[in-house]
Amino acid sequence: MVVLTYARVAVMGRLLVPFAKWYGVKSVRKLTRFGEQGWLAIYYTLSNSAGLYVMYNGPHWMNTGGFWEGYPEGHQQMSASMKTYYLMQTGFWFQQIFVLLIEERRKDFVAMFTHHIIACNLLVITLYANITRVGNVILCCADSSDILLSVTKCLRYMKLDKLSTVGFTIFTLSWIYTRHYLYIKIMLSIIYESRQYIPYDMWEPERGAHFNWEVKWTFVLLLGILQLLLIYWLALVLRVAYRFVCAGDLEDNRSDAEDDGDEQEDVCDSENGDSNQRNLLSSKKKAE
Repeated sequence: MVVLTYARVAVMGRLLVPFAKWYGVKSVRKLTRFGEQGWLAIYYTLSNSAGLYVMYNGPHWMNTGGFWEGYPEGHQQMSASMKTYYLMQTGFWFQQIFVLLIEERRKDFVAMFTHHIIACNLLVITLYANITRVGNVILCCADSSDILLSVTKCLRYMKLDKLSTVGFTIFTLSWIYTRHYLYIKIMLSIIYESRQYIPYDMWEPERGAHFNWEVKWTFVLLLGILQLLLIYWLALVLRVAYRFVCAGDLEDNRSDAEDDGDEQEDVCDSENGDSNQRNLLSSKKKAE
């Protein structure tokens, strides 16, 4: 968590924000937003690549039955790559709670905070119950669409409208497929398919089996709440898509309106400053 915080500050301050300034982004708030989204795009790309590598080398690649095969003995000892990946992801999501609390609050702060709390709880449960293969797939589904979202926002801050439109279209399709279709498929595997491999109420701590009725349905409940949040965000995404089709305005409901206001405020401050300077010079001339 500490390493990720320092990495975030370093990458934003020394790479992303200077690049945005060089490119021509002037608003202070948009520079900050570009840095934040650029960092997320980099992190999600790395984490998704690592997650896909772990999945590809595991029994759960394109196989939901692989979530449960060999439980618990085959799940208790994680591979070095899975352990490294999971520790990195757990640290990142706990760090995201800290970042959310120190950043300027946006319109969907409560939804974002709830999402991060649920994500951290899901990670802890999968580690505790030794069902990290399921967690691996859930994280990969989330990261794949988050990459596209962050890249699209960066393109918009750079005023690359055509590219941001393409990015937004791909992101929307990816979101529906990964965050809804695949998430629901995973939930159904937890509810029904797990019964084919694990007894309904398996609690044998000495063997690393912690997948009893309470753990299973707590996990499903958290995923259900997460799905409701995702439906809320999908509604916002579709609202942006509708407005773009009707009016050609590709704007993020949560933050970009604030960014535009900030830019206008910067311009107004500059104009007011010029006006005050002219008035001061005029007063001096009259005095002379």
